[in-house]
Amino acid sequence: MKNTVRAVWALACLAMAAVLAGCLGSPPPVEQYLRVDTATSPCGKIAAFPGRAQPGVVAFLDLDAMDNLSRPAVLFADGNVLVPSVRWYWEGTPEEVMTAVITQAVNCLPGVTGVTTYRPRVEHDAVMSGDVTAFNVQRKGGLRFVAAVRVEVWTRNMMGMIGGKEFRAEAPMPGETASDIAEAASKAATDIGNEVAAWMTVENGGVLSRAFVPEEKRP
Repeated sequence: MKNTVRAVWALACLAMAAVLAGCLGSPPPVEQYLRVDTATSPCGKIAAFPGRAQPGVVAFLDLDAMDNLSRPAVLFADGNVLVPSVRWYWEGTPEEVMTAVITQAVNCLPGVTGVTTYRPRVEHDAVMSGDVTAFNVQRKGGLRFVAAVRVEVWTRNMMGMIGGKEFRAEAPMPGETASDIAEAASKAATDIGNEVAAWMTVENGGVLSRAFVPEEKRP
């Protein structure tokens, strides 16, 4: 009799487990956080650039992004429609990631003593701002990671824009694994950081060479 009762209870437990499994469905995918690592080289700074006694300070307003981009989930697109991943996430939103990348690149420029977060009363010589316009995996036309940023440089009082430009980079992906995505995103982000730095550098007449000139001496 006892064996029969135990068997009935065992069958009941198995049936309940099956019902719960059917109701709850399969377990969600395991979340994994990806990091953007930029390739950096040692800074080759100079003390200043001609016409200035001291290096300049750049104040950086954190990059912005549209709501459909401003999320830590890795975004996938087959054309123009973005779909967030439920498995892979960045260690920050795209604007946070690209703010760090560009800040690092500009901070290493010759003639720049540092990049600081913008505060009106903190001494600085120019203000940098911008928007992230793309940061996603693109499947259409070949699997690749796409990143794009619009950067603007303003006078220190933000009364006039000295220059603005959009930078875009793509990195091919061999597949859709976590490492494929992270490596391609790192490559695209590094390329953008380098391009922004080249555009801004004072050594080749870049936009900072105009931003660092006192307003009364600008043409």
